[in-house]
Amino acid sequence: PGRIPPPAPAVVLPAPLAADVRDAAGDPVVVSARLAVSAAPARLTVGDGRPAEITGWAGPWPVDERWWAPAEARRRARFQVSLADGAALLLAVEGGQWLVEAIYD
Repeated sequence: PGRIPPPAPAVVLPAPLAADVRDAAGDPVVVSARLAVSAAPARLTVGDGRPAEITGWAGPWPVDERWWAPAEARRRARFQVSLADGAALLLAVEGGQWLVEAIYD
């Protein structure tokens, strides 16, 4: 559980980067507690950067860490996305916040 399919990312970022994921209509993509995705991801903005077109995506893969210890528990979902410029990223969404966790080569 929680394992993403191969290949493994080439670079795992020391600190995840804040991101924004939008659908084709420009609305935020939301993942429900039951892992239902509100719409197909279409655009990704990392930090204050320019939006990039998402050309492919896979997921979500749920991660439920330390569920037995409520004070330490973390729940998130991971996605693999490919961008129009050829980049491929590992994203996570936790508590409604999207993050870039790793980069594929």
